[in-house]
Amino acid sequence: MLYQQFLNQVEKCPAAIAVCAGEEQVTYQELSDRIDTLSNFMAQNGIRQGVVVAISFPNSIEFVVATFATFKLGAVLLPLNVNYTDEEIESYLEQASAKYLLGNDQQTNRISKLNPELKCISLEGDLSSSIQLDNRDTFVNKALIMFSSGSTGGSKQIIRSYQNLVSEWVIARDTIEITSADVFLCSVPLHHSHGFGNCLIAALLNGAKLVITIGEFNPRNVVKTLAKHKVSIYPSATFMLKMLSRIRMREEPDLTSLRLIYSAGAQLELDVIEDFQKTFSKTPYQLYGSTETGAIAINLGGGKLNSVGKPMVNTEVDVISENGETLPASETGEIVVSSPSATTFYEGKPEQSSKTFKDGCYFTGDLGYLDEDGFLFITGRKKAMINVAGLKVDPEEVETVLNRMPQVQEVVVVGKPDGDYGELVKAVIVAKAEVTETQIIEYAKQYLAEYKWPKNIEFRSEIPKSPLGKILRKYL
Repeated sequence: MLYQQFLNQVEKCPAAIAVCAGEEQVTYQELSDRIDTLSNFMAQNGIRQGVVVAISFPNSIEFVVATFATFKLGAVLLPLNVNYTDEEIESYLEQASAKYLLGNDQQTNRISKLNPELKCISLEGDLSSSIQLDNRDTFVNKALIMFSSGSTGGSKQIIRSYQNLVSEWVIARDTIEITSADVFLCSVPLHHSHGFGNCLIAALLNGAKLVITIGEFNPRNVVKTLAKHKVSIYPSATFMLKMLSRIRMREEPDLTSLRLIYSAGAQLELDVIEDFQKTFSKTPYQLYGSTETGAIAINLGGGKLNSVGKPMVNTEVDVISENGETLPASETGEIVVSSPSATTFYEGKPEQSSKTFKDGCYFTGDLGYLDEDGFLFITGRKKAMINVAGLKVDPEEVETVLNRMPQVQEVVVVGKPDGDYGELVKAVIVAKAEVTETQIIEYAKQYLAEYKWPKNIEFRSEIPKSPLGKILRKYL
């Protein structure tokens, strides 16, 4: 299964570089040895098949080691964003029934105080163990837990199986034609489905090289890294490509090895594509996917730059009407996906699951159409989400938090344009007691990750509504 595919690459190319992160790099054999050490220690501490293991690392080699050590044991991985608030971490750990946490000293010290019953293991400690495990796995059960705001409100626990992840690897390999000669650059978060599936899994299960940028996104450093490592595939984000397209280098970088660059998470506008072409003589494309499914479609060329491309291998995409009928070419409706890499439910949310997963298909909540050549175009959403630098913010989640403030009578959250970063979070508030913008932001900081904080706050005497009481968001 999944871990065995990694071992196959270790056997084929033990001395090849597997991962680079900053100045540190490891070969496939060295990476395998580190995974063995950690998985043996984890087993000695009681981690077995089916146990939920949370990991909290920034982008790093340690993230990769912890991921594959968890998979080697057949445990269930819960990758956490190191920038989550205490409330978010506590909620996700509780919902996922996590028993263990892997992290560095900083993260294990922090999270152990939030949940004293959680057993925390720091990769900076002594990981010696007397247990020696074999390298065979036959796991078909739960493998990965991620949380997504989705299309119907509230955080949803998305569980994907080992077979789902193996299918995602095969789909990417066969669609993009990935080989061991490829070099991936990952500047997107590894805890996110885009970085996890389209960088980590796609690279390391194919024997390719994975180059990870560390720290904050730096356009100039990314360009230098693309050239230095002769990167061939760069899964990026829309706001990153915007920033890259505007930089000017003293010397033109050698990007002749770069055969595919694509964004995910937000629409890639034509002017950004044109600017990128002028700057680097390379054309960026788009990928369409979700936390529930992994990659769904990708544009690999063909002249339709505003399309997210054609469905991935072994992936079926239909566009349906409100009545559930399949629509002909060029007619807009809801995008419905069938894929072996997709989950089939939301844990603990049967009502939402029944609306989103029907007859083996995932109803995305996105609106779009397929043209006569089979290219998919995204036109909007059935429910508007806020896209902050490629990260989705559910307005209802922010509204729920701000409505808890005693001074707030009513709040509506919307997205507003924010230049290179896509959108920002705007909160329109009707107050019932004196309150300032600063107080509202400080309150949000206690319960929400930074990208969810309202950056624009407007006070009104009332929220505009229709005669039937529907909020008129277009006036906010």
